[in-house]
Amino acid sequence: MRLDFHGLDDVIDDEVPYSPADDRPLVLVTLFGGGWYREILKISERLPAEKFRFAYAYGYLDKVHGAAELPMPHPGERLPIRFLGPTRKRWFGRFVNGWNLLVACVEAFRIVRKLRPDVILGLSTASSAALFLAGRMFGARCIYVESLTRVDDLSLTGRIVYHTRLANVVYGQWPQLCRRLPRVRYAGAVL
Repeated sequence: MRLDFHGLDDVIDDEVPYSPADDRPLVLVTLFGGGWYREILKISERLPAEKFRFAYAYGYLDKVHGAAELPMPHPGERLPIRFLGPTRKRWFGRFVNGWNLLVACVEAFRIVRKLRPDVILGLSTASSAALFLAGRMFGARCIYVESLTRVDDLSLTGRIVYHTRLANVVYGQWPQLCRRLPRVRYAGAVL
């Protein structure tokens, strides 16, 4: 079963401002490595280039920009945003995580202010929450897709996005997840 994003048209409405040079809505996609990349690649492939323009916020950490070169099905500008990384288990880790979050929020604000995306499509990475926060400040529609690995419960990022209502739409890839959380939509699995 594949995730059906034909509902994306329902999320974008006529109130969203369009670029005078190109009237297609701009979709800002979070681009991170590993399993997240495979899932976002499959979702992006289903979005038609004739209906949307694309830009990518790719994750970096400690000056490593590996995700910047990941191939995507549609051309678009690529901008770096701090990858928040794993939760640090040492006492000073909370400071490192807090600093990374602050940097990610500043970068997200700059990215969204520069691009003015119509839609932000985030997949289960903590940096998605920072982009959604900035996106909501500028009127972007935010779509969050929970990772395929989350069967019964949302990830920490998913819980933050769900309970703070940062995302306009939250998709889960397992029906049992959607039965437990009423605002999570099920449209199939990506992979």
